[in-house]
Amino acid sequence: MSLDWILEVSSLITQKKILEELIIKDRKLSKILDNKKKCPFFKKPIIEDDVLFLNLAQSIVGQQISVKAADAIWERMISYSDNKKTFLEFISKSKLRWARDQGLSKRKYEYIKLIAKSIISKKASLESIKDLSDDDAKELLLSFKGIGPWTSEMFLMFAYKRLDIFSVGDFALRKAISEIYNVSRDDHRKIIKISDKWKPYRSVVCWYLWEYLDV
Repeated sequence: MSLDWILEVSSLITQKKILEELIIKDRKLSKILDNKKKCPFFKKPIIEDDVLFLNLAQSIVGQQISVKAADAIWERMISYSDNKKTFLEFISKSKLRWARDQGLSKRKYEYIKLIAKSIISKKASLESIKDLSDDDAKELLLSFKGIGPWTSEMFLMFAYKRLDIFSVGDFALRKAISEIYNVSRDDHRKIIKISDKWKPYRSVVCWYLWEYLDV
């Protein structure tokens, strides 16, 4: 019996218990919480700067554009590197013309390259977030130029696998909640109040809401 198999089974058991707990808290979630779908946030995060940078850069690429467009740009960008470590080094030495050829805007490119150079020079470390609370982690991320609330929230969910993050700035999440709870997608106060019922597993519900919309 391998360790990977044991960890996989343990993760599935944990997921099942949490989904059951969430449905007890909010019966409407029974419409979207499917235990057959494995939520990636139950996996153990890889706390290494090169891996974390990859996730953060992808979140920046996805700012304010469609998922389809962001995926296309991202696939072109990462095709130039053999692995996560070389991607960090490649970006730190890359040129604007290359970025524009991949479809990346000048501003986003400058944000991503600045972070890459800061990590390479040891002026910044994404690994340090592991010891911070969710609020302190957001504050640190927001200190980076080009990172706003949405990007910091996506990073904490997908890179750090933090289980209790909610992003009211995410249009898709508001759309899903609007459909399920019959509230206006622009009523942030009501949407946040609804999400409060899901604590301390708001990230988990977010993932299933995205799955509900198939985004």
